[in-house]
Amino acid sequence: MLIAIANAKGGTAKTTSSVYLALAATVHGEKALVLDADSQDSASTWADAAEDEGQPLPFEVVATKLSTIAKAVKRDARERDVWRFIDCPPSGIMLDKAIEAADFTIIPTSESSLDLTQAWQTYYAIKDSVPAAVLIVKSEMNTTMHRDTLEALDKAKTPRFESIVKKRQEIVKSNGHRPKKLFEYADVYSELRKELGL
Repeated sequence: MLIAIANAKGGTAKTTSSVYLALAATVHGEKALVLDADSQDSASTWADAAEDEGQPLPFEVVATKLSTIAKAVKRDARERDVWRFIDCPPSGIMLDKAIEAADFTIIPTSESSLDLTQAWQTYYAIKDSVPAAVLIVKSEMNTTMHRDTLEALDKAKTPRFESIVKKRQEIVKSNGHRPKKLFEYADVYSELRKELGL
């Protein structure tokens, strides 16, 4: 499976979601790979730091070019049991090709109005290309902003994950380390499997 993690805005936990979902796949006994398509190399830097610490991530992170995505699509046709998560850049041809190649696109967003607006722009730009859904991350549950975000997404009939990733210092601090817990990403992964009919 090829899953694009995309949002036109930076800082929306695309890299974090890619790493945690790949980890969730490996915890469930499946093979996973993160394709680092962002020019900031955040996923690659994370993997290098974890390896330097002596606790490498249990999956490979590959710096990605357009040709890498093309190869991933060919491999995906043969190896459907490997989860490939593409940590997408915010814009450009790499983003377009990643979404075009994907079986599904996850659009992470916080509850800030700016992030949500960019999530909608991303969704409406791709909704006819590939199945997609918004994933609320860094959520502050039981707040007006949280309720307003859910209401806005549901009112607009925007597909979204029922699972919501709470704002946690443990998730923020896990960057550069092998995460010890999946938190709500375990539920997101289960929901993704159901969405894909697995």
